[in-house]
Amino acid sequence: MTAAAYDDYVGYSRQHFEEGLIRAGFIESDDGWRGPITHSGKTTDVLITLRSRFPFQPPRVTPVSPDAVAWSWHRELDGSLCLVAEDDHDGLWWAEAPAFLEHVAAWFDQADSGWPGDRPDLDLDRYFEPSEDERLYLYDDLTQFRGRFVQFRPARNNTMRIAGGTKPTKYSKPTKVRLGYLADLGDVDVPPRTWDDISVRIKPTVDLDRKIRNHSITILVLTYRRGLHDGAITLEVWPTVGGSIAARRLRSGADTDTARAARAGLLAPELLRCRVAIIGVGALGSFVADMLVRSGIRHLTLIDGDVVMPGNLVRHLVGRESIGLSKVNAVKQHLVTRGDIAATDITPMNETLTTGGKAADLLNSHDLVVNATADFATTALLHVTAQTLSKRILSATIQGDGASYRIDLLPPIDGADPLPRTAVSAHQFVPEVFDAGCGSPVSPTPPYAVVEAAAATVRHAIGLLVGRPVHVAGEMRELSISAVRRPQ
Repeated sequence: MTAAAYDDYVGYSRQHFEEGLIRAGFIESDDGWRGPITHSGKTTDVLITLRSRFPFQPPRVTPVSPDAVAWSWHRELDGSLCLVAEDDHDGLWWAEAPAFLEHVAAWFDQADSGWPGDRPDLDLDRYFEPSEDERLYLYDDLTQFRGRFVQFRPARNNTMRIAGGTKPTKYSKPTKVRLGYLADLGDVDVPPRTWDDISVRIKPTVDLDRKIRNHSITILVLTYRRGLHDGAITLEVWPTVGGSIAARRLRSGADTDTARAARAGLLAPELLRCRVAIIGVGALGSFVADMLVRSGIRHLTLIDGDVVMPGNLVRHLVGRESIGLSKVNAVKQHLVTRGDIAATDITPMNETLTTGGKAADLLNSHDLVVNATADFATTALLHVTAQTLSKRILSATIQGDGASYRIDLLPPIDGADPLPRTAVSAHQFVPEVFDAGCGSPVSPTPPYAVVEAAAATVRHAIGLLVGRPVHVAGEMRELSISAVRRPQ
């Protein structure tokens, strides 16, 4: 689309929407379009404003009389209606005035009935203006601090971390530590916006009020609930010239296992106690380990006898700090440093799998063994051992210099046919670099092929671990992008 065509599209969309407003009885003013919304047997005048990003952003709707509708979680800080949720942006449906006005009327109907069946919106931050302090305030389990004074201490990456604190003294030397207090709002049906709203709920003591007014306390952490869900907000507070107390939101977040688990997927709780062994933690195996841990796995065994070489870093999970380390220890160190898994929950084995006895030990002591070696002998050893023990392995490999990947369940489930054999395509040109070994050219497999193959492998692994396999035999997929041949 050219710039002119884009401008024509936006211009037509605005004109078309405004014509719809006119037909509905709206009149244009300096501030926007004013008109009636009929709901529950009554009418409320609203002001509709087409924002600069319309039609890609819905119009803004504000009651002409701010008190015409009760304050709720469904209004923004400026009093406008919260009309379109983040998960309802498909199709730009609001660009049609009749559909949009019908949606506004439905909003008022819901407000008139008290929002029955309302989903628990926990974004209390949006009801306070942001602070000029750009640091990130981090906290862990707040229940231990409830009703107590706390400290926020400077940490790396422009963050402030919560710690237990003592009651601030009247006279304190200047310090980089910020003192605060943690209070509980309880169940919040209507979001607070001011200190008065907060004060009604937490009933601050005379001492707390005084310490805020004399600048001893500058941070207020508030916990709250909506239904079964818990939330928290961190505010900067200070006395105003008029004798009140002002509050602005600080950028804050929970640094907890719970916060991370909420983003790990719905199956994460089922994976916590699973034990997975990964044989081969090169490029593919390292990313398989990483994604398994991110998905909820907390017990890993890593098997590989190789070390990290500089050339590995292009496709490997780890960075330059790991050059020279064994691959198993390098991956372990990376995962532990990131904080998603404890060091005691990862068992590194700096060796190559060579015997049926060791293969049997791994299969018997783990819920799943993933083979990412791309080594025929290792794959055959594991396959035969799994058949003997009536168990199953997952074997993943990238083929044809990244042209495809295949993931095999060995043996397949319920006697299903295995995946068909695939012919590995030859190099389109002779590589200029060779590793040591018999005919061992450096593979030009691109990093994206590694990550995509690892993601697919983890998807199959999780399916097996929770008893919902993705496929009875595995998966094959082409990844190739037409390569430019070198001149002959």
